[in-house]
Amino acid sequence: MSSSKPISLKVNAALFDVDGTIIISQPATNAFWRDFAKDKPYFIVDEVLKVSHGCRTFDTISRFAPDFADEAKIVEMETQIPAKYGEHSIEVPGAVNLCHALNTLPKEKWAVATSGTRGLAVQWFKLLGITMPTYFITANDVKQGKPHPEPYLKGRNGLGYPVNEKEPSKSKAIVFEDAPAGIAAGKAAGCKVIGIATTFDLDYLKKHDCDIIVEDLSTVRIGSYDAETDEVEFIFSDYLYAKDDVLTW
Repeated sequence: MSSSKPISLKVNAALFDVDGTIIISQPATNAFWRDFAKDKPYFIVDEVLKVSHGCRTFDTISRFAPDFADEAKIVEMETQIPAKYGEHSIEVPGAVNLCHALNTLPKEKWAVATSGTRGLAVQWFKLLGITMPTYFITANDVKQGKPHPEPYLKGRNGLGYPVNEKEPSKSKAIVFEDAPAGIAAGKAAGCKVIGIATTFDLDYLKKHDCDIIVEDLSTVRIGSYDAETDEVEFIFSDYLYAKDDVLTW
């Protein structure tokens, strides 16, 4: 589908990842992993970075350094990331304005589902000056992290729009994501996925089955809200890619 024609998606629920989707925090996270690896010669940072983005820190450490898989300690370490390494972290262009617009709707229509711990995610929102939505699902709130759909299922269930396999048009949800693990989680949660090309390129995101791909959030805006259908309109004025069937549910 050509990007010359804006796309309008009317949905019941919108779910957002945080790192790479609302804030570009990868330089801070990479610095954290390099510090973590300094006294662990078996922990090959470059290999870990290839697969860790979008996954819970606990799951990554359990896989590559299981002796250090202490949940309380990991929460403590993650909470320190913004203060120790966050000076180069910035918003994904357009993210703050889009979140502010969602917060002005007459009914809450968005949720967060991040692989970061609560302490980390809350600090990123404070740094950007964004009011957190009620449903703010973090690594602390799920038993199974992305790519398992639990985080996004919790978000859409909280907003009152669980998966409706019999009538999917009556429970429409979209996910904003930048990483393969999150894209897989969104798809498994029955959502259309908006890929943000901040961490991975267009071809990579297409390969992972995103429905729409945008460079960032600067060309995404909120349109109308229909109280009767409880749908909010997302308008994509420019995009890198869209499936031909993106408007079907």
